[in-house]
Amino acid sequence: MHLQSVRTGKCLLWACIPFLLLSFSMPAAATTTTGTAPEPGSYCPNTEVLLIIAEELSASLDAAMRSRAALINNDRVTAIRELTLSRTALHLAASRGAAARTILLIDAIIQAKSGEDYARMLAWFPVLRASLLTLSDDATETATDDLVGRAEEIMQGGKEGDPMAPLVQARHMMACDGLDIPLQAAMRAQDDLMKALGQDSPDKSSSYDQLLDALRNALLYTLGKE
Repeated sequence: MHLQSVRTGKCLLWACIPFLLLSFSMPAAATTTTGTAPEPGSYCPNTEVLLIIAEELSASLDAAMRSRAALINNDRVTAIRELTLSRTALHLAASRGAAARTILLIDAIIQAKSGEDYARMLAWFPVLRASLLTLSDDATETATDDLVGRAEEIMQGGKEGDPMAPLVQARHMMACDGLDIPLQAAMRAQDDLMKALGQDSPDKSSSYDQLLDALRNALLYTLGKE
């Protein structure tokens, strides 16, 4: 009985060796996979948030269409009012989701830059870090937090360099290019239209084309057609 038990024990040991080796090799591979942040510009909202954005983009598109119709009818006052409504809806769409909120905070901090005096910018970093804490604890959030920390350290004098560079990188890390690019294009088109409507009347046949194209591209993305 004793000899049989020894043989049985040896067999079990040899049978377990491959599984033991596999178990020792797994953590390193898992760390490599989960520790790598996605490509910048690929941090996109879930379907629920995208559909909310689609609602606001639809409202922005409707107001833009009404603004164009008013301009064609030589009603500049209504054209400006409806374009303002379109702009408001678009900005709401661009702020949906924790990542978008974080991007807007980064944009606000960048806008607060005044020469080499970073005191005004540093005052907003606690708010930015609080926003980062609301994100999923994943590789993208970790990479963004590291970039924000690097920018903050440069502003505080702990490192040399341009603090704007890591902030811009952090913004792109949080962005969803498929949505962010047409949203930014639409905002620029709206700003250009506002300036044109406030001065000489823009060309009625084409002045809204860039805005409408950008809104359409953003809507296609949110509805899963891109």
